[in-house]
Amino acid sequence: MSRLDSEFVKVARTQNQAEAELVQGLLHDADIPALVRRAPGADVPDFLAAGARDVLVPASMAEDARDALFRERSAPDGPDPPA
Repeated sequence: MSRLDSEFVKVARTQNQAEAELVQGLLHDADIPALVRRAPGADVPDFLAAGARDVLVPASMAEDARDALFRERSAPDGPDPPA
């Protein structure tokens, strides 16, 4: 196991670079640092932004990262309805 694997853990896998950057931005907004790397087997230099990406965060922040991503997915669209 490499040093990166022991200090960072995967919290998401995306389909491409753009999706990975979106997830990274959501985590940044929650004050959680994140790294993006090509998923194993997805290293195709001819298709620079294509291919799966793993989003990694420090192991100590993994639970917070998953919570932040879940909150974003489950948040209702648009403003709150009037009471």
